[in-house]
Amino acid sequence: MSKKLVIGFLCLLFLFGCTQKNDENISTVSVSGIGTVLVQPDMVQINISYSHIAQTTRVAKEEVDKRIQQILDILREDRIEDKYIRTISLSYDVATEYRDGRSVTIGQRAQQTIVVTVNDIVNNPGRFHLLLDKITSIDRVVIRNIIFDTENKTELFIQSRELAYQKALDKANQYADLCGQKIVKVLSVSEERNLDVFRSYLMTQSNIAMDGAGYSSGRSHVPTGEQEVTTEVTVTFLMKLK
Repeated sequence: MSKKLVIGFLCLLFLFGCTQKNDENISTVSVSGIGTVLVQPDMVQINISYSHIAQTTRVAKEEVDKRIQQILDILREDRIEDKYIRTISLSYDVATEYRDGRSVTIGQRAQQTIVVTVNDIVNNPGRFHLLLDKITSIDRVVIRNIIFDTENKTELFIQSRELAYQKALDKANQYADLCGQKIVKVLSVSEERNLDVFRSYLMTQSNIAMDGAGYSSGRSHVPTGEQEVTTEVTVTFLMKLK
């Protein structure tokens, strides 16, 4: 065997040995972290609907138009801008009911549903309570899906991401220490969840149908609770022996 061939073989053997040794000293750990920020909602969204059954579609429509206009007057008196009020459903159909096992026509039904957003409920906490009292003073009005929310969540999500990453890093450092190693760098980050969870619903997506008997300021009590803004991440870290 020539001298050059022997030297080349020894170099390859040396490099192979170094690689194996480094692989034994380096490993990875993947951990998850969840960051949650709590905030008091500053806005509320409600669905308001009114329906009426009459002998003709025209009469049913006129009654619905009158009641919806009454609701709009209440909203505008409260200085709610038109851009925060929109119709999401409008229908005119045959009204039926079951009698003795068969469907019987009882008239024509008209129905309209609007969705309304009320802002600044933190600085003016009594606003929504009074508005709710006024609207429910209208006979047979139906209010659905009262959902509290936060208008601007950008900063909240930034905070939740930072918390999630820090928790992942804390876990990784602990696992590395238990293994007699230390964290070298981040290899990958993936976001598993980024969502806002409402801890406070009004009657949890149920319907409120109240027979208006007048209203009075401060009669309604609607605690808003807190809203969770949550981020979950999975981070893979490179470790090596201390």
